[in-house]
Formats: sequence, structure tokens, C-alpha cells
Amino acid sequence: MSSAPSILVADTPEGVAAFRRALPTSASLVPAHSVEEARKLLHPPPALVVCGCHFDEGRMYDLLRHMKATPELERVPFMAVRCIEGDLALDDALFESVKIAVRALGGNAFVDLLRWQRKHGDAEAAHRLTLLVQKLAQDPAADSV
Repeated sequence: MSSAPSILVADTPEGVAAFRRALPTSASLVPAHSVEEARKLLHPPPALVVCGCHFDEGRMYDLLRHMKATPELERVPFMAVRCIEGDLALDDALFESVKIAVRALGGNAFVDLLRWQRKHGDAEAAHRLTLLVQKLAQDPAADSV
């Protein structure tokens, strides 16, 4: 790509900031903090939508369903992500259920960034996240759930 792709990051302000810190690329990140704001920012379609588990009081799946039901957005890659701690402590069973739900609704990936950072360290987690974001932004048909 000749210019940095536009990536819509739908999450809480803290989640957007954590994602921005973890993604050391030149990607243009456009934040959205509510479903209504995200819907407005989806036109023109971004290269990728990243949506946090804590987005708009749990409305991550609402945003994904809207995208898959909208013809001009249905092929935009969608990556669910957990960037911050919160009331939602993802144990192994819940982690798997989020992955399954994202796949069932047509999403491309789910990343528990906190888990990656604990397991691999910040630098390796950032590297893995960058590779996945680049892959999804460049290849809308990529499926990495």
C-alpha cells in the first residue's frame, strides 16, 4: 500500500489508547466510542475495523452484525480485541466463546492483547498485532479467528 490504511478503532477511550500504544505502525487510527459514531465513520469504508470487547457497553456484536448486513461494508475485515482489563476477565472458556461468536457473525479475528502481552511480552505482542493488522487490512478475505 502506498499510504497508511485507515483503521476504525471502536472501543472505550482507554481501549483506543492501549491499541494505539501496542500498534507501532503508521496506520491511521480513527477512534469511535459508540455504535452511532462508528456507523458514521464507516463511510467511506476503512481498510479494517478493530472493535474492543468493552465497546459501547458490550455492543461489539451489534457493530459486527451491522457491518455484515450492509452491502458496502460486508467485506471490510473485522477484528475483535481486548486491550484493557475491566469487568470482563477473560478466562479460557470465555476467550473461546468470544472467538466462536466473532466467527459465527462473520468476523475475521479475535485478539486478547492482554493475554499476548503477558505470554510473549510487549514487544512480541506488538509485532504479532502489527502483522495481523497488516494482513487483514491488505487482504479482506483473510480469516484469522
